[in-house]
Amino acid sequence: MSTQVRATALLDLPAVVLEAGGDPYPALRKAGIDPAVLARADLTIPAETVAWLLDGLAERHAIPDLGLRLAARRRLANMGVAGLVLGQQPTVRAALAMVERYRHLMSDSLSLHLTEIDGTATAMLGLAIGNAAPQRQSRELGLAAFVHLFRLLLGEQWDPAAVHFTHSPPRGATLHRRFFGCTVEFDAVFDGFEFPAADLDRVNPGADAALGSYAAALLDALPAQQTGAVVTTVTRLIHTLLPMGGASLANVARALGRNPRTLQRELAAAGHDFRDLLAEARDTLAATLLRDPALTIDAVATRLGYASSTAFIRAYRTRQGITPGQMRG
Repeated sequence: MSTQVRATALLDLPAVVLEAGGDPYPALRKAGIDPAVLARADLTIPAETVAWLLDGLAERHAIPDLGLRLAARRRLANMGVAGLVLGQQPTVRAALAMVERYRHLMSDSLSLHLTEIDGTATAMLGLAIGNAAPQRQSRELGLAAFVHLFRLLLGEQWDPAAVHFTHSPPRGATLHRRFFGCTVEFDAVFDGFEFPAADLDRVNPGADAALGSYAAALLDALPAQQTGAVVTTVTRLIHTLLPMGGASLANVARALGRNPRTLQRELAAAGHDFRDLLAEARDTLAATLLRDPALTIDAVATRLGYASSTAFIRAYRTRQGITPGQMRG
């Protein structure tokens, strides 16, 4: 199953790489992307292609914070009518609900799962990219884009209380601390950020209800989401909850407001099974985690939600034909 990214997410990629002294055009040509299409809000690019492109450019031209540099330039206008709808929402909570409602018109590779406990909200990022593509820059771009959405609605002075990434710290100086304005934890158990829960319902002073309703009507007139949407949504939630050990059928169904049996029936009608989707997500995340030499097999097993490293090794060998240690060489 291939997830997609809106072409305008890469609109500023050539400029960012050129500013850093690199040349983005050979990589774009190799990826089969014409720079002229990056301004087309109606076009999408496979998320896997974007992941390889971003991480490749970051490595080749020594831009370890490439995803953040792209997010810093992002504006709601880049998203076309969908961006107009988001900008006119009265609160961040309402805007996030719109992101979910019109995800098929933006990017179906990202998801944000919210929890609220004792006045603190935690936003956990899910990234669904197949075939073990690198995820570092896509993960940072996705999380930074959500932080940027908060700032566009609440003011540029808004900062999260803390930011977390599951990957290792970057080498050299980066914009992480300056961009997020808070502590950034790497090698964390989840990708996401924390902030006061009250910020979700702070009023957006620039909201225009009439304009927002008009823009939403335009979006509703566009082609509806494909029938396989439940599979994409479940996959995104699995990727979100997996690093925290919460990617169970019950938890995913609860996040979707469904009964587990109802969700199972919906998946079956689309030709899928929850256990298979979970196994595929584990395979994808395992390939990423095993490339990090700082993580032990035990640590990888924990992040994938296995009860023990033995269970992980057994499952991995069954599905891949080799052990995790052999994969690392």
